Amino acid sequence: LNADELGLDFDGMCNVIIGLSESDFYKSMTTYSDHTIWQDVYRPRLVTGQVYLKITVIHDVLIVSFKEK
Repeated sequence: LNADELGLDFDGMCNVIIGLSESDFYKSMTTYSDHTIWQDVYRPRLVTGQVYLKITVIHDVLIVSFKEK
């Protein structure tokens, strides 16, 4: 499931990101396609369950990925 399928609109996604805590952090890793690009992975718990959230910055662009864990 993606963010939309989890019932999260844009404001909901922003609220999840703003509400991330240290305990939500899971790991840092490189992308599968490019070992020079790092991403932080979080596993916050929502009302609908736990999600897997990746935050990546590529060329000054923030990319956020939501999916069901």
